[in-house]
Amino acid sequence: MTEPTAATFRELIIGWVFAPRRTVLGIVRCSGTTRHHAAFHRVFAAGKWSIDRVGLAIFDLTLRLAPQETAFLAGDDTLLSRCGLKIFGVGMHRDPCLSSRSHTVTRWGHCWVVLSIVIESPRTPGRYFALPILMRLYLNKKTASQWNRKYRSKTDLMIEMLECIEKHTDDQNLHFLGDSAFTAPAVLARIPSRIDVTGRADIKARLYARAPEYQGRDRPRVRGERLPSPCEMLNAKGLRRLLLSLYQGRPYRVRLEAMEGRFYRPPDRPVKVVTVEHLRGGRGREAFYSTRTDVEAEQILQWFSRRWSIEVTFHECERHLGIDEPENRAREAVRRTAPTGFLMYSLITLWHECVRPEPATPLRNYRGKSRVSFADMLAALRVDSLHEFQKNHLSPPGIPPAVRKILQPLERLIQLAA
Repeated sequence: MTEPTAATFRELIIGWVFAPRRTVLGIVRCSGTTRHHAAFHRVFAAGKWSIDRVGLAIFDLTLRLAPQETAFLAGDDTLLSRCGLKIFGVGMHRDPCLSSRSHTVTRWGHCWVVLSIVIESPRTPGRYFALPILMRLYLNKKTASQWNRKYRSKTDLMIEMLECIEKHTDDQNLHFLGDSAFTAPAVLARIPSRIDVTGRADIKARLYARAPEYQGRDRPRVRGERLPSPCEMLNAKGLRRLLLSLYQGRPYRVRLEAMEGRFYRPPDRPVKVVTVEHLRGGRGREAFYSTRTDVEAEQILQWFSRRWSIEVTFHECERHLGIDEPENRAREAVRRTAPTGFLMYSLITLWHECVRPEPATPLRNYRGKSRVSFADMLAALRVDSLHEFQKNHLSPPGIPPAVRKILQPLERLIQLAA
């Protein structure tokens, strides 16, 4: 990125933070520039810069500000609604927020596959944030054919991002957390062996023991004896009953059983399967697994519960940063604008949790609120930015008293604007 492009990009970020609507024109208006809006469109549509390199830089910055022995990565996909037929990559996708197991709702828009790094809040132990670092635009088969692109599934895009992170890091331990769509046994066979995986398993998954040693007769066996499935594991008597506190919410009373085995695919990667039966509520029976076979079953469930933070990230990015509002049409603009909003979420969260001396003051205190929300972090960034502007431009020495009297109401308006 050249210095003029970087200066224009900084103006875009300033406008994005303060804009009530995050269309490019709305961002330009709030940035306070007098330049033509086409210059800002060209940053996304024709600029020579890589959004992946920005994400990897934020990944390195996260490990520097919040070092951790094992970097937990969470992956999922989200739908951003769009209007128009000429926008690159739009198509009909399943809306996970409006759909259920028996009813599917589709919407017109962009489907993004997102990989994020999960960190624990230094200010609030036990609270986790999923900071997006890499994003890929998913095109369904009809859209890929329309735009003359090779069709790639969501799992293909996720594995590509995991391989990118693996190549970027040398000695950092990596642990991927994902739902069943991204951690199914067939997908586990394609994930690099250096990356540990914790995910959801099918309740009727086939499990096998380790293959016996080769005796020199016939062809060597790939799998051992058949083991009970996760559903059959719960049919035994005398299972442990305990109270689990997951997702920072109410506790769950469950029956639990764990067993080490191997999936049909891949048979060479041992996993520890944890089966849970909820004694109350409608969750029923669930199965989870981890390639870390040396840990307790409760630890595997705690690891998987951290994946929920990426769902919170999607909600906050869409609600407070308006990543679904920009109306870009060009291919490169589409591939850069929404990821820029995701990366802004990562930077704002890092700034508040690891850089700002004091936590933000909550905008609203309601019953049950015990921690700072992302809306409070964004408001704190606006207040600090305006205070910096006020100190540099409205508080120099030698201002006449008459002018100072005029500036006092303006300073109050600046505080209210934040």
